[in-house]
Amino acid sequence: MVQDNVRQLADWLEANMTAILERKVMIKPTEIFAVLDSFAVLNNPVAKYLAITEETYYQSESDHKLTLSDDRKLLIDVTDRIMVTHVDGILADNKVNFEYSHEAVYEDQYLVKRDLEVLTYGLAVIGAVAATVKHNLIQADLSKDAVLSLALAAQNIANWQAK
Repeated sequence: MVQDNVRQLADWLEANMTAILERKVMIKPTEIFAVLDSFAVLNNPVAKYLAITEETYYQSESDHKLTLSDDRKLLIDVTDRIMVTHVDGILADNKVNFEYSHEAVYEDQYLVKRDLEVLTYGLAVIGAVAATVKHNLIQADLSKDAVLSLALAAQNIANWQAK
């Protein structure tokens, strides 16, 4: 069930945050991708997006919340993230509104902790929504760029851990 998977993943990330940052516990992007794919927000499995260019994604699917700076770069190299910060709405009317903020995960160097916060907090907010509303509301109202940001965060954390 989507709601249990999201909540469990967010709880696991939060409980293991320090160990992940110390490279004692490794992130498994494929497990995170499976949860993200279960939202059915993106047109394709999230893993496919990592190898396409910014231009291809921007023209075909982006909801234009993510800052894309170089059409020729691959999405895996995007340095902007969209964090799912909170949600509001009227549950009785089956309406939810996700709110977002931009998070830069690069300054002088890669800020792995910030990417981990984007991933953990975003999944916690989505998990809370999944526990209280119908799955199709998440599919309809969650930003494609936010889902992509979660995938980028997961993959970049894993790449950082592998170094």
